[in-house]
Amino acid sequence: MHKNLRQVLTSEKLPWRDELAQILAHFNRKHAIKDKDVSHKTREDREDFYFAFFRELRGNDDVRMKVRPRNLANRHIEFMAGRWVARGLVPGTIQLYLSYLRTFAEWIGHQGMVLSPAKYVDDPALVERSYAAVNDKSWSAHEVNPDTKIAEVSTFDSYVGCQLLMALRYNMRIKEAIMCVPHAAEIDGQLEIKRGTKGGRQRFVPIDTLEKRAALEAAKVLVGSKSAHLGRPGKSLKQNIQRFRYVMRKFGITKADLGVTAHGLRHEYANDRYQQFAGVASPVRGGPPIEREVDRTARLRLAEELGHSRENITNAYLAGILKQPSDLATPRPAAEVKRDAANADAHSAIMRDEP
Repeated sequence: MHKNLRQVLTSEKLPWRDELAQILAHFNRKHAIKDKDVSHKTREDREDFYFAFFRELRGNDDVRMKVRPRNLANRHIEFMAGRWVARGLVPGTIQLYLSYLRTFAEWIGHQGMVLSPAKYVDDPALVERSYAAVNDKSWSAHEVNPDTKIAEVSTFDSYVGCQLLMALRYNMRIKEAIMCVPHAAEIDGQLEIKRGTKGGRQRFVPIDTLEKRAALEAAKVLVGSKSAHLGRPGKSLKQNIQRFRYVMRKFGITKADLGVTAHGLRHEYANDRYQQFAGVASPVRGGPPIEREVDRTARLRLAEELGHSRENITNAYLAGILKQPSDLATPRPAAEVKRDAANADAHSAIMRDEP
């Protein structure tokens, strides 16, 4: 038994479920890399995965491997990775599972044991995740008018409708919209988004259009109290999320029905905002190649508003960067883009001064 586990396990002859439970009780609250605790959701997701993993490993119909959790080895991971690929799991899911196993290997003293996803399959393309958008996932690209559909939802559930409107105007994730406190979130002409964000990362989105201002004021009126959030009063976060998902299904806001999801509103915002910043449509919307510096500036500004700091994360919304052909007609000059950006900033300042 590795020294990591000597003070953790009460016996070397525990049933595998008890052994796993004791390992999780000791390690599961810890972040994989940073010196901090992880969220309850992450702990639950990890626990569910580990029990399902060892249950399938030990009880599948192909090769039953009576392995104890503390003896996990690469051959077990390779076997399970093959099953995941055969099952048709997407690369992102397989990478997440391997990340969980990489963390588990650290706990049991097998640092570096879990290899990169490509090492476990014959065709690396089966597990390589592409972050560049191929299709425009925004609502308008699927002939769904966001304002019209949100108005329909609002007649049925004013809270969910307002959450969707804030998601559209301020590129909020749904959890962020539910947890938003409209009165407190407005700071110096910007909307602070921090509650419910991934990793607690704070970001600010300018209130620089009449549509943004109207959405925020409508949210303030709906919640009333200056300390109230956008979730339905008296309901927990979990209940609000469940309600939200029910309403999405009721109005066909699913991939199976209309071909769109609530997250598509972030794609709507991202592509519209890029066009405002760059002066041309995004690559995923058929926009032409432009000067690299213009594109980079637009992507970085957008990334900040989306809650990221890396330019390449915008590929997931806009598609990859288009290379400029040598015989391309004169692109939009960088000076022109800077002038438009300055005008946009000036407009934002005017909006902040409005009552």
